[in-house]
Amino acid sequence: MINEKADVNKLFFRRIILLMVFTVILTGLIPSIFDFEKYYGISRFINPGYVSVLLDGKFEFYATIFMSFFSLISLILIYFFVPIGKYFFLTYFSLNFFLIMFGGDIINYGFLYPLEWLKNVTEALLLYQMFLGGNKENFRKKIKIIS
Repeated sequence: MINEKADVNKLFFRRIILLMVFTVILTGLIPSIFDFEKYYGISRFINPGYVSVLLDGKFEFYATIFMSFFSLISLILIYFFVPIGKYFFLTYFSLNFFLIMFGGDIINYGFLYPLEWLKNVTEALLLYQMFLGGNKENFRKKIKIIS
């Protein structure tokens, strides 16, 4: 019974990861496909934020590449329940929070807002499951005792 509940928790956790990956892909592809800023001309009214102004425009490009790589690595690690993965994901989450906070204005369209909300909820649910929820035991280091 306990083993069956642990398997259900693992399956639920992995499905949350896949849902997060799906929403991240959708929120990245939809604006680039439709390119609403070009049609409405609102890009000239957007505040670039402290990151762009203080650190030059190339920093955003390098930060995006680094954060994408870091996100991919952390999601792979937590998908396979590697204990260090939860700290990678927490670090990614914290860095992403500060980059968004100092990154300037973000245009949110009506049909993208629910996707962003769902992505944020899945991130919070993943953090809860790893540190406080039913999957925290899966992220503990397994020590094999050889006798």
